[in-house]
Amino acid sequence: MHKLLNIFCFPLFICGSIVLANGLLGYNVKTEHDFNSQTSNQINTLYSEKEITLKGPPVSEVVSDKLNIKIKQKPINPQIISKIDNNLNLSLKNNISNLSDTDFDHLNSSKKKFVKIVLPIIINENQNILITRNFTSGLKNKLQTFKTLTNNEIEKLYYTAKKYNISIKNKHKLDIVDEILNNVDVIPNSIALAQAAIESGWGKSRFATEYNALFGEYTYDQSEGVVPLEREFGDKHLIKSFSSYDNSVSSYFKNINSHYAYRKFRQVRKIMRSKNNFSDIELLIDHLDSYAANDNYVSILSEVIKKNKFNKFDLKVISY
Repeated sequence: MHKLLNIFCFPLFICGSIVLANGLLGYNVKTEHDFNSQTSNQINTLYSEKEITLKGPPVSEVVSDKLNIKIKQKPINPQIISKIDNNLNLSLKNNISNLSDTDFDHLNSSKKKFVKIVLPIIINENQNILITRNFTSGLKNKLQTFKTLTNNEIEKLYYTAKKYNISIKNKHKLDIVDEILNNVDVIPNSIALAQAAIESGWGKSRFATEYNALFGEYTYDQSEGVVPLEREFGDKHLIKSFSSYDNSVSSYFKNINSHYAYRKFRQVRKIMRSKNNFSDIELLIDHLDSYAANDNYVSILSEVIKKNKFNKFDLKVISY
């Protein structure tokens, strides 16, 4: 009799276990509603600002696919490190000079007007970033020496991390400091200026003149974007609008310093920073290919810099 009961009970036990397991595990499965709650900021951190073409599947489905992918980062090509070592160091303090009116003499009147407006804003943003880096470096030294920070310093540290989409959850303050220093740094004036010129048509595009958008950044937030007139059917992106050129420049810097698409740019820049050598900006330009859908974007960017002699602006500062 016991053997007969075992024959019938064992299959029932297996089936019951399967049903119970499915019931328990079901609580950990994300529903479609969960993914629909993704904010536009979360979406923008997953996709390149210029590569998003959401046709067909809704945003939630695309985001859910991305969240489940683990991407291995390839190491920096040793040849890049070698080039940084071999190039002449142009970042020495004695090469830095104040921006003056004569620096624009090589440009025609139309370009000169644009550059004279935008370049000082870019320089100012870079100088502010250096201030942020100096403050963060000071926190690092203090943590290494005294193992503690004041409440005000902690608040500023967390504010900076949040600004550049750096998670502070379950992280030691020293790790947060290191992540900020690795990701947040200057963008050569020539690169930022050339991208602004390309994306805004030297300040003459509709988005630049009406919405202060210099860099053609994408957004999915209806409250901060405008629909492109020539947006293809099925595309859902908007062009991010701003209250001023200053805010557009700040947003661009945050984008390059935080977006996953530009991690290689930041890795190369980190090496340059460690060697105090920013002389070869082409090494950085090569890692901005994802900024635009145009396959020739890198070469166009490089050509704009060379043709307009924007390199001369890289060591310019503004005195207040």
